[in-house]
Amino acid sequence: MRTDSGSALVEALIGSAIVALTLGAMYHATMNSAARNRMAEEKRFANLIAQSQLATVGPIVPVAPGVTTGVEVGLPWRIQIEPLPANLPPSNAGQLWRVTVSVRNPKGRPLAAISTLALGQGS
Repeated sequence: MRTDSGSALVEALIGSAIVALTLGAMYHATMNSAARNRMAEEKRFANLIAQSQLATVGPIVPVAPGVTTGVEVGLPWRIQIEPLPANLPPSNAGQLWRVTVSVRNPKGRPLAAISTLALGQGS
């Protein structure tokens, strides 16, 4: 019977190791999930900022070539307006401009970009 008394200790150690590995894997999965959730929320917020800034083109930001920059809630944004490179005949209605709004995180990593066309006065 003396040989069986040591096996209970080994079984307890193996069981503890299995529980520790399982808890470690669960902790790692939870941390990865939280990091992905933060990143998705940051991108969602950046898209809201980009849409908001795009809505200012025309009423607040003139539809003319150039760059407008700013920072909203710590996220730098940029509006770039440039002529649409198309061989279109001149029109009395105006000229088409490409408007691109981009938002980056404070470290400079791109989070969101929206591009559209706007009708403005000719150059």
